[in-house]
Amino acid sequence: MTRSLTGRITRFVGSLSFAAACVWTPAAHAQEPAPPADGPSVSATPAEPPPPADAAPPPPPPVAAPVRAQQVAPDPLPETGASDLDVEKRRFAIGYGGLSQVPVGAPGATDITVPAIVLRYWVNAKVGVDVGVGIGWQGGSVDIGGTSMDKDSVTGFILQGGLPIALATRRHVSFQIIPSVAVAHGETSQLSPVGVGMADFSGTRVDVGARAGFELFFGFIGIPELALNATVGMQFESRVYKLSTMGNTQSDTTLTFTTTVQNNPWDIFAGNVAARYYF
Repeated sequence: MTRSLTGRITRFVGSLSFAAACVWTPAAHAQEPAPPADGPSVSATPAEPPPPADAAPPPPPPVAAPVRAQQVAPDPLPETGASDLDVEKRRFAIGYGGLSQVPVGAPGATDITVPAIVLRYWVNAKVGVDVGVGIGWQGGSVDIGGTSMDKDSVTGFILQGGLPIALATRRHVSFQIIPSVAVAHGETSQLSPVGVGMADFSGTRVDVGARAGFELFFGFIGIPELALNATVGMQFESRVYKLSTMGNTQSDTTLTFTTTVQNNPWDIFAGNVAARYYF
């Protein structure tokens, strides 16, 4: 019995010693200091000291000046030589000079209407010359019961002169002033009011004035030779009617000052084309 108890105690002590040895070994390794690393030791970089409390804030970054857009100079206005009114290519023009009432002066007879045809010549790019002429005649006969009787014939003519001055010329338009003068004369013969012999009636009209307006060229549709005038102005007019019969002469004079409109631009749509053609 004693031997058995002694064996048990011996085995218990041995087990306790083995367990203590197992616990001591890892603890001993944990307490050993770590071996030094190879090479020189690197010390940590010390933190930068904070800026002093009264330090001024850093200046703001410079602001670049705004870049201005480059201004492009406008194209120069076209020169006179580049316009449709090119006197080096086209100096002469023929066109419509308007309708004129030529006075006759006979009782019961209306003034005869005479259209004028005007020839224009440009001396240079600024100054030109207008010369116009128009003629008219009116007559006929009346046949009553086989008896023929001639109507009283009426004749008339008109002469026009002008001095167009181009103040400003662009590509298709020329602004002009035109001092002008016109002389018209008409006449007819009728049986004398007193019933003896024939009476000669005549009328003379003189216009002096100036117009201003523009000459529009149709170069924008490929016809720079064609132009249209639109002008307004003022004129002084004198009309003198005369009657001559049996050696006696009577006259009647009327003076007028008025504004004028010639060659309306809308006449081209009304069928009365007031145009000029250059060649």
